[in-house]
Amino acid sequence: MSDAIEILRHQRARGPLPVSIDHLSSWIARQTPAIPVEVSLAAVSPLRAVGIVVEEKDGKALAQVPADGDALDRIFSLLKLPPIEGGGAALLLAALEKGNDFAEEPPPLSLPLRVQAAKASSLGWSAELYSLTVLISNVSLRKQDGALLHKGGPVVAVCAEYERPLESLDPPSLHQRKEGIPMLRLPSDGFFKKALRLEPTSRGSRAPRGRPAALARAGKFLDELDDAWQRRIGSVLEIAWPVYRPLHEGPLLDAVVGRPLPEMALR
Repeated sequence: MSDAIEILRHQRARGPLPVSIDHLSSWIARQTPAIPVEVSLAAVSPLRAVGIVVEEKDGKALAQVPADGDALDRIFSLLKLPPIEGGGAALLLAALEKGNDFAEEPPPLSLPLRVQAAKASSLGWSAELYSLTVLISNVSLRKQDGALLHKGGPVVAVCAEYERPLESLDPPSLHQRKEGIPMLRLPSDGFFKKALRLEPTSRGSRAPRGRPAALARAGKFLDELDDAWQRRIGSVLEIAWPVYRPLHEGPLLDAVVGRPLPEMALR
């Protein structure tokens, strides 16, 4: 009986399933993306068109979908996508059981790691290295040296786990004010300045378990900003921000410049 009550409570909170594609985007916006599931590449564009965040990496696509099998089946049906083999509930359960390690890997490129584990330990932090995820708009990567370049348009960076924009990437610093969105100025090659260069993410660096949901929230924020700014956000690049977690309780340690950050539970 308790399981049935939980299902009914979920359905009440979810609201009725959409009956036409016209109302699908607004319905999805009210749901909480909770589980990443692998979808076919052919499904990427239709799912994104109705507001579902989809990541592409190494030839695979992961969609952040509501934890509701019936809703997932309805979404695929309204988008005229091939039905999910075994049904949406089976796909969601398989994703949960698998743990979806792919979705929890940190981005392959990172802000430069300058504080090593031994130094973090000497400062009173754990030697466990984590990678937060920063989404940056309108930038490209110069492959020969890992430099970030401005592609044109506003450059906005959002830390997914903190759910806040950044005021700077070099050094990384979180936006403190409640109003206004900071637009970053990337350093550029020249006589006095050096471009910001990324490096491969450190082996053994862990992504927080809540990364998929954090990415979904950050992606939704950037989509809303894109709408408000009349499609000026453009492409988005994911990079890692290396941090050390506290030994017990307290702030994280930024591993780029070695200063404390706001508290966050990492696991």
